Amino acid sequence: MRLARIRRMHTGGTTVTLALSGPSLPARFPFPFVDDRYRYSTNVEPADHVVTTAIGQWGERVVDIDDEYHHELSERSAVLDADGTRHAVLPHMRPAAWDAMLTLMRELATSYPDDFVLRAVGDEWHWENSLLGIEDTFVYGDDATLPEEPLRYICGQIQEDVVLLDHRAGQLFADAGVVTFAADWSFGFDVGMSFLEIHGPVPRVRDEGVITRAHEFLKRLQPHRPYRRTNWTLTIGRRLDVSTERYPEWGPDREMILQADDATFGRLVHLRVEVQHLIRLPDSGAVMFLIRTYMLPLDVVATVEPWRRRAAEVLDELPDDMADYKGIIKYKDRAARWLRDAVSAERTTAEVRSDHGLPVWPTTPDAIDPAGTSFLVVAVGDEAVVGDVAHTWVSTAEAIAPTRLLVLDSLDAEEDRSALVAALESSRTGVRIHIVGGQFDVLTALALAREKGAVPEELSAFASHTRDLPLYCVHCRDTHRVEAEAGGVVDCPGCGRRLEVHAHHSATLGSFLGSWAEGSS
Repeated sequence: MRLARIRRMHTGGTTVTLALSGPSLPARFPFPFVDDRYRYSTNVEPADHVVTTAIGQWGERVVDIDDEYHHELSERSAVLDADGTRHAVLPHMRPAAWDAMLTLMRELATSYPDDFVLRAVGDEWHWENSLLGIEDTFVYGDDATLPEEPLRYICGQIQEDVVLLDHRAGQLFADAGVVTFAADWSFGFDVGMSFLEIHGPVPRVRDEGVITRAHEFLKRLQPHRPYRRTNWTLTIGRRLDVSTERYPEWGPDREMILQADDATFGRLVHLRVEVQHLIRLPDSGAVMFLIRTYMLPLDVVATVEPWRRRAAEVLDELPDDMADYKGIIKYKDRAARWLRDAVSAERTTAEVRSDHGLPVWPTTPDAIDPAGTSFLVVAVGDEAVVGDVAHTWVSTAEAIAPTRLLVLDSLDAEEDRSALVAALESSRTGVRIHIVGGQFDVLTALALAREKGAVPEELSAFASHTRDLPLYCVHCRDTHRVEAEAGGVVDCPGCGRRLEVHAHHSATLGSFLGSWAEGSS
């Protein structure tokens, strides 16, 4: 597993943590909205099928391991070390904790046989987790044979939070769990409370009967028949732990984000989705509640056009009492506007303004076309934005069709031009070619792609800057990289003449027109 890179942004005195998501995360993101209107509901379904999204799929496994496995487990360990109230097992729940541990081990060993091994050896069980280098032998039910309490032991090896509900006297009680990534609630406070008591503050769910129906459904769960549902909110920055206990750390972000510029707003505000699995444990009869948290910043959500449109509609229509409970009342309207304004500039990379022939660059990268039969992503240059855009394109495209990433230094270099030509020549009908880099490199790459037969529907590009451009000098009959803009004057790197850069661009040559500047010597 690859560790996610972490960086921190300081904004107005507040430190917000950002994570550059692993390459598979957007394609596996459980986008939660099925309609343009959201209301609380049980929204429970059997966990026996994969859910297909606009750019990928999710739900293949009950316990999901992704590129952030090591990072999230490290964060969990730090939270548990700092706050003992995040882990609780009431005395009567000890058998349920063992039951939960063995159930999760079986799930991991079945879903990821290359990384996890569970086998019985007489009265003992042998457990291996190759991702963490763990190898232990234990006797089921004997605490002395494990290095720590069973529930905490297994929760140190999965990314899900776990709550165990005891079923007694016709009700369910949250009597055990490990919860380090709570979304504005306190597990330490809720331990020992009934399911109905825990959800008392949620607006509408009692009056509309939602919570009662959910409670009755949970009581009827049967072993070996897991169900799942999703829940969502917005989070500022990549903060997994936004528990009530840590409100002084993240609460001020709700004010800070109101002052952020649009680019920062899109990077910091995350759509936060929980996939909650509901499982009746086979031995103890307890109900295991798995809560897995996924986050995607709005500027990535907006690259998927169906997600952008639907999320904007949901946020715009969301009633104030629900927005207030979710803690997003102060900025949910801006989030809706931001998503509406982030319209993908479809096919703008292939368009030319008819009035004076200049390329029109999109303000945000085009979304990946799900109709592509293969993808070629070309990243030119070492700017951070080039890597970020290419990373997002690749992570989305990989879930749809075979994808190739070509990283080049500069299309001035013959070696890099040859590598691009070879990649273009090996492409087939139906390919989608996505190019990111500075204006010179992007226009040059687009011209080479057209020369090799690419049609407009197959091309998409994003210019990370427009400081330079390809200039065709009519005097030395060659194209050069120059730092200039249309209407400016520049010395030709080839013949040395003083050239006017005309507001005239040839898509075939990939160049602007340059000719002797009147009045120059």
